[in-house]
Amino acid sequence: MSGPKVDVASIREQERRQLEAARQGRKNLADKIKKQIAQIKDSLGGDGDLMMQDESLRPKCETVIKKQEECCKELEKLLKTVQMGNEMLDVEGMTTKMQQIVSQYYNNVKGDHEVLIQSAKSSGKFQELEKNRRLMEQMKRQKIVQLITVEDTPGQPQVDVQGLTEAFRSEIENFMTSNLLLGRHKKAVLMVDQDLQELVKQDLPPQRKEMRIKRMFADFQNMTDHIKEDMKELEVIYEEYVQECFDLSVQVREMNDFNSREELEQTIRETKELAGANMSKEYIRRQIDEVMANHGYDVVRSDMLSETNESVQILYGVDQDTAIDVFVSDENQVTMRVVGIGFDSNISAAEDERLFQQQCAFCSLHPQITKELEMRGVVLHTKKHMAPDKKFNKKLQTRSKTDQQTTSRAKKNLKQTELKTLHKES
Repeated sequence: MSGPKVDVASIREQERRQLEAARQGRKNLADKIKKQIAQIKDSLGGDGDLMMQDESLRPKCETVIKKQEECCKELEKLLKTVQMGNEMLDVEGMTTKMQQIVSQYYNNVKGDHEVLIQSAKSSGKFQELEKNRRLMEQMKRQKIVQLITVEDTPGQPQVDVQGLTEAFRSEIENFMTSNLLLGRHKKAVLMVDQDLQELVKQDLPPQRKEMRIKRMFADFQNMTDHIKEDMKELEVIYEEYVQECFDLSVQVREMNDFNSREELEQTIRETKELAGANMSKEYIRRQIDEVMANHGYDVVRSDMLSETNESVQILYGVDQDTAIDVFVSDENQVTMRVVGIGFDSNISAAEDERLFQQQCAFCSLHPQITKELEMRGVVLHTKKHMAPDKKFNKKLQTRSKTDQQTTSRAKKNLKQTELKTLHKES
């Protein structure tokens, strides 16, 4: 392994602002695509399930659903492109493509959708299903009315404790699925559900159970009103957090994973820092790739090597037997060194001398690489530059004797000539 050239890379403010602006554009577009996907998936509203239960409507409904899925698949593919893009992504072009996909979908599905709606209006089966749904909703509303009626009614012939309990628990479930909740909110709601179930199990007269259930429901309504008030601003903040994660390989946390506004805001700050670090690291790596390519060094195929990890380490081929090993850490520390490549890790005397000469050549080339990176907005701050020494020689073992074919013969000749010239000058 060669004498390492260790530097800490930073990005100039001008380039950083450009990267941040470009990421903001991709983030906005990703949000628009996600909203389009949600709208298309919900284009049948709550009638889709009922239509699928009607044998006469099911074929046409399946056709519409299939077109929905095809459109969403295209949009999700576009979304992935936006998420994986960088500042060179044509956001305007991607926006136009999104609009074309959505427009084409609505043009293709319009006829089927209209026929489906008209068929549903004339279908006795669908009308019956819809009527049953309305009756169930009406019965549910009646139970809710009973829950909020707190007057004492002694002598009532029959108390429907089970019906009141089911209506109460349905409201609890609906509230939890229809609202974003902090962890402490979710815990409080679950405690109400637990208390309700324990009350039902108690050996009490039905009338007393009824009155206690109604009082619990009144307390539940007051609690949920306060929660909704708390969540008005937090929902906006949480949406900012979700959007900030759009291009990061992290598990997006649910709202109820957070217990306070402060925790959520702190996570947003950390997420932005992570996004900025990833953006900088990716930009630095890409500029190194391009600068090395300009000097005739192409990336060595990672599947040919047994010791490299392409997620943190990149090898740029000098010739069939030598490469420049470049490592960029999470802290943007850049380490460059010369390594040998062969079918084994043993270094002969001739290889030892050759690698030392390549070290010397790269020492002369490194300042030029540094200058070219700076022209691209990547500034290398010297941390430790080791002089060439045979003690740093190392050889990475390839997996097979197949020619790596990393560069054309013309580029190989260019590299060899350049290194020989640089060595003579040193």
